[in-house]
Amino acid sequence: MQETTKVRDDRIDAVKFWLIVLVIAGHILMRKEFASSEACAVMWNWIYIFHMPLFVFISGYFSRKKDMIEFWISICKIIEPLIIFHIVGLLFYVDSISIKTIFTPWHMLWYLLSLIYWRLMLQFIPNKILNNTRLIIFGAVCISILIGLFPFGRVLSIQRTFALMPFFFLGYCMRDKNLFLPDKYKPLCIVFLIVVLALLFFYSHRITYLLYATPYKSVYGVVIRMVAFILAIPMSIAFINICYNTPWITQQGRMSMQYYIYHALIIPPMSAPIIPPLILIADKMNIPMTSYTAVAIIIITTIVLSLILKIPYVKMLTNPSSFFIKNRTK
Repeated sequence: MQETTKVRDDRIDAVKFWLIVLVIAGHILMRKEFASSEACAVMWNWIYIFHMPLFVFISGYFSRKKDMIEFWISICKIIEPLIIFHIVGLLFYVDSISIKTIFTPWHMLWYLLSLIYWRLMLQFIPNKILNNTRLIIFGAVCISILIGLFPFGRVLSIQRTFALMPFFFLGYCMRDKNLFLPDKYKPLCIVFLIVVLALLFFYSHRITYLLYATPYKSVYGVVIRMVAFILAIPMSIAFINICYNTPWITQQGRMSMQYYIYHALIIPPMSAPIIPPLILIADKMNIPMTSYTAVAIIIITTIVLSLILKIPYVKMLTNPSSFFIKNRTK
């Protein structure tokens, strides 16, 4: 989510915005209020096949080896919001604090911890290995498939880190390469994504393996992960090439980190939010919890977040040290 390139591609910022919308959608569709909706389960499966793999890919695409001072500064910029919002999660959303909850990133913060791991790997893996694209991708895929056989779960985000690692290194290996197809392929991309969505209606149960958070419950999990990998790549390519772009969307995409962190305060994993979510309000008003309701809540939540992020000091809270350093240098 953090970029180090000199020239910024507005199209990728647009992709990041639409991915954030999918993150919001995934967490809304995951809520128990929508558990009985088959359409919501299908939408959830469709989103989770590719949206986090693509996010990880983009993080790898913008990652580079750096000199050690610059590297540790960039790591500290990730550690800061990780600690701040993990404390918020423990204080306001976790029923009881224990050693396990302290070392388990709250809610969506696993991504920040995993990003630290991936960038540490990138920084310290020898260039001879990193420059061997086939070796690094093959090794990462093998580790990803095998990690599900070991009893690593959500604690310290170990399972997700290694499960999604291939996409980070695939993004790194694709650095500086064009990710976009000619416009003539856009209709084909749209058709492909619709076909996958339609096929998922034949299995309208949530495929929890797509969370990459826990070990396999059976050998079946290995098959699911391999099939998910096979689907994630073409779905990501198709999604990248259909993302609508405007100046407003580009601007929001550049705030993807803030969207990612703050949406969890509005859509928490449990029913004790700091800000009452629209889901609870709709439920109390006896509005049917259908896919149409979910889409409406996704749109409204995204708009509300965009308004919240217009408040100057809200963005500052993700990295308060940068704010103070900036003010001291004036």
